[in-house]
Amino acid sequence: MTALSAPARPSKARKRVFAVLALLGAWAVLAISGATPALAHATVVGSDPAESSRLQSPPSKVTMTFSEDVSLGAGYLKVVDSKSNIVSNGDAKVEGRNVTVPLKSGLADGSYIVSYRITSADSHPIGGAYAFVVGDGPLVAATGSVVGGGTNGVITKIFDVARFVGFLGIVLLAGLVFVVLCWPAGRTDPRARRLIWYGWCATTAGAVLGLVLQGPYAAGTGLLDLLNTSLLKTTLGTTYGRMLCARLILLGVLAVLAVRILREPQRTAERSRARDEDLAAICGLGVLATYGGVGHAAAGSAPTLALLSDTSHLAAASVWIGGLAILVACLLPRRRTRELAEALPRYSRLALGCVAVLAVTGTYQAWREVWPIPALWSTDYGRLLLAKVTGFLLIVAVAYFSRQAVQRRYVRPVAHALSVKEDDGSVATLPEPEAGEAGDDRRMVRRLRTSVGIELALGVVVLAVAAVLVSQAPARNTYVKPVDKTVALASGGTAEVELTPAKVGQNTLTVKVFDRSGKQVDARAVTATEALPSDQYGPLNVQMQKTGTGQYSSSSVALTKTGNWELVIRVQMSEFDRDVVQVDVKVT
Repeated sequence: MTALSAPARPSKARKRVFAVLALLGAWAVLAISGATPALAHATVVGSDPAESSRLQSPPSKVTMTFSEDVSLGAGYLKVVDSKSNIVSNGDAKVEGRNVTVPLKSGLADGSYIVSYRITSADSHPIGGAYAFVVGDGPLVAATGSVVGGGTNGVITKIFDVARFVGFLGIVLLAGLVFVVLCWPAGRTDPRARRLIWYGWCATTAGAVLGLVLQGPYAAGTGLLDLLNTSLLKTTLGTTYGRMLCARLILLGVLAVLAVRILREPQRTAERSRARDEDLAAICGLGVLATYGGVGHAAAGSAPTLALLSDTSHLAAASVWIGGLAILVACLLPRRRTRELAEALPRYSRLALGCVAVLAVTGTYQAWREVWPIPALWSTDYGRLLLAKVTGFLLIVAVAYFSRQAVQRRYVRPVAHALSVKEDDGSVATLPEPEAGEAGDDRRMVRRLRTSVGIELALGVVVLAVAAVLVSQAPARNTYVKPVDKTVALASGGTAEVELTPAKVGQNTLTVKVFDRSGKQVDARAVTATEALPSDQYGPLNVQMQKTGTGQYSSSSVALTKTGNWELVIRVQMSEFDRDVVQVDVKVT
């Protein structure tokens, strides 16, 4: 009897996979044991002098406190008077979460504006300004903290492209995993080798671009500063710069190991090749860890667990999509039955494991960065995450049909062959396909190339979304529940008051007027004021404009600091009917 023989079990490769999983599991236990609620993206939690405060005597310094450790990098903390003259004395200094700058002595009475630009632990710049008063005089208005404010648009777009190049490179480089674990014959395939080296080059180029771009990105300058050696030197002294330098060093070591791994098997002793593969796995995990080390995983109070999740997530995505790239560009076009019968079932199991890891780590990262649930559709980060999840689910759906085809054509016949013995007790060998079977193989390969090609295209789209996603402030940090209250009018009817985003900075106030029957109707006039009673600030008039039937809005409601604000809305329905309602807004 003849039947398909089972491919040799890659016991040593399997042991390496289990060793890596054990290492990651131990890391997870240690991380969870010390995990505390996570934060991400630095925010201002205090300042001295306080925002909008009135001082009897001039301060000697200004100190700002953030929610996590920060760095100045190419940023600044400076103070100017009402005529824009600089009154800060010397450079600012950073001590953990505090940034301090000394002031010149003998400051005159008047308003002073503090402006700042620092770099968060996740490598993104944060900028803003606030004002305080010395002695008598009015308070000069200043915009509150703005996440990512002042970033050059062109530099930001180029940075997004550089991140995408880096992600695409690490995915193609992960094709080396497919060759080692699933397709040993691929070591000598010229196309597979080229694809892996293209990945190495793209990953290296992405890291170099990141080093060059970070300075202008953090400083808020433009393309002319790309070759500014001062900014580059500043970047190299930051955590971001050190992480990218570590990535480049690891990529250099990985290149040497890849040359040895991709040699013809007979030119390298098995023990030596196994050692090189183990070292390459360690270097690869190190490269992946540097991505999380300069991203959202680095920010917050549980960075170890977040870094583990981020590294595992990127590893699973890279191995999965990198395998797809090798399949569609190298293995499937060869149409060799023996190779397909050996590689496809192995990759099918590997991809299934990657999907499981992606589901677990993706859920954790979404919980860490997005809360509450409305932040998913109310913030840029949340909407991008939804797009990424949609792409992932589409890939899984297409992959399901590919897996079923592999199971029908290779796994089940091989399993049947294992249960059948020749007369001498040995397992039957793999025969060459007959004419009809060869035709079936060709049709199945064409279908697989189509489905795997679709998976790969969707994977590239998901990578592009991820490249933009990592540059966004986490939704947990930026989302603020908008104020939306309906108040009764004494003259009958109601008024719906909306304030978005209800946080420090510029806000939009919208008032909708309804009659007794619930129909939206015009009023004679709608006016509003804002006030912060605890600081004796206001009331200040808010200029309302009619924007529709019974709808009045203003986009210039400036909430300059945290506290309990009062919005007073006056609705005049007729010459004699004038209603006054108050809406309290807590800004934290």
